Amino acid sequence: MAEEAASATPAVSAGMTADERHWLLRRLHSLSGIVPIGGFLFFHLFENAYVLHGGEAWWKETEFTRTLPFQVAIETLVLWVPILFHAIYGLVITATAAPNVGAYAYSRNTGYTLQRITGILAFLFIGFHFFSTRGWYYATGVESTYARMHSFMIDPLYLSIYLIGTLACVYHLTNGIFTFTITWGLAIGPKAQRLVNRACVALFVVLAVVSGAILVAFRTPV
Repeated sequence: MAEEAASATPAVSAGMTADERHWLLRRLHSLSGIVPIGGFLFFHLFENAYVLHGGEAWWKETEFTRTLPFQVAIETLVLWVPILFHAIYGLVITATAAPNVGAYAYSRNTGYTLQRITGILAFLFIGFHFFSTRGWYYATGVESTYARMHSFMIDPLYLSIYLIGTLACVYHLTNGIFTFTITWGLAIGPKAQRLVNRACVALFVVLAVVSGAILVAFRTPV
């Protein structure tokens, strides 16, 4: 009887369970969205904001990132690998999620759905932005000069893609900061979460305005 009972009991895996793996991956996914991806987005906006002082100032101030030693290796390890992990696991979360916006019209449910939508839009835009700028440089050796970026921004189609893409990235980051504070237990309780949410909404507005101003500045004639 003891042998029959033992054979009928499922073996306990020595490794992590599916729930434990999911728990760990969700936290790594959350963390990667802030560090390094979120940090890079802040830096990228700050760096490109020099275009508000003109094309020459922008070209001069962005020289650092164009002349890094081991540039491809650094960008791959610090940026593209985390982005791919964040995007792929984000798609897994989206595919397995069951949004309930229709059943529960709460702002958090709406924010959750928008986070998934903007995540997909941001992933597509980042791919487009990479292949039309850095990827183009890797393939052809042609730099994305001010004149080239200007030619993009005066094209209504390119401008629309960049506006939608940057807004999706900014929303995904700022709302992601809010969910990060909850996931990691930094904002505990309704009051703290309301305050963090308001701060993230304000940050979204600021970054959205800055992003729009940068794109418009690139439309200034060479």
